[in-house]
Amino acid sequence: MASKVVALPIVGMVLSECAQVGLMIVSKAAMSDGMSSLLFIFYSNALASLLLLPISFIFHRTQRPALTFSVLCGFFLLGLLGCLIQVFGYAGIYYSSPTLATAMLNLVPAFTFILAVTLRMEILDWGSSTSLAKTVGTIASLVGAFVVTFYDGPSLLSTSSLSNVSYKKLLFQQSNWVIGGFLLLVDAVMTSVWVIIQGVFGSAFQVGVSTWCLYRTGPVFVSMFKPLGIVISVAVGVIFSGETLFLGRLLGAIIIIVGFYSVLWGKATEAKIDKDLVSSLESSTDQEPLLQNSNEEHNSFVQKISKGSSLQCKFAALFFLSVMSV
Repeated sequence: MASKVVALPIVGMVLSECAQVGLMIVSKAAMSDGMSSLLFIFYSNALASLLLLPISFIFHRTQRPALTFSVLCGFFLLGLLGCLIQVFGYAGIYYSSPTLATAMLNLVPAFTFILAVTLRMEILDWGSSTSLAKTVGTIASLVGAFVVTFYDGPSLLSTSSLSNVSYKKLLFQQSNWVIGGFLLLVDAVMTSVWVIIQGVFGSAFQVGVSTWCLYRTGPVFVSMFKPLGIVISVAVGVIFSGETLFLGRLLGAIIIIVGFYSVLWGKATEAKIDKDLVSSLESSTDQEPLLQNSNEEHNSFVQKISKGSSLQCKFAALFFLSVMSV
């Protein structure tokens, strides 16, 4: 029974990554055959609405907030950003490939960290190993993004011959790859902004396999599987789509993954420290009887820290869930 409980989230996350990469590959094929990216976005969102709206009304009826003006403004802003994210994301896939799109998605933690520091939602302490890990991971992710976009290097794997491809066509493909990389970079930045705003409004009502896995195992477990999408997209692209795997793109993807896990380690370690601090403060409150005024001040301090930690955990959950979108 225990092994089954552990195995189910693993299977769920693998299937979730396969579904995400599959959607990217289908979108690339549809747009290559002449379908507009805007039309594809309309069809995919219409289908998602037909599936998710009934589920939301059935299972989340008691969790719907009052439709105040501020909530409606938040919905509009999130919807606008979500639409722009999809427009830039699918345009980037059209000009490049699903492999580059899955690699660029791993930049979201880095950009979210940058925005959180800029907006003072995160405190950058140079003496802390977690802050250093997040900073180094952010820099590594950005360096990897430039490498995977601008540097090809020798080819490693290919199911099609490069000798029949003219230099002019190769140059055209490279320019398209750079354009796609830039669009996907903008997509990652917008996704990070979307995460920040959704933490502000607290209006995440997402359902799906990734949400179930997040509930069962936590955000760190879910995010650990994100680089798996790169492996799946590379394998499918080389075997079925005739793409060429270049050394530079492989190195760039590896650097992005290293940066991703560095930022992830920093966030996970900070969350554990906050949790241990709250637990120790709560236990000390129960074991040491103090004066009533002192107890009230102490409990107020614990509640503030607990509230901050819960907000941080909520922000982290939204942050990792947003990585699931293009």
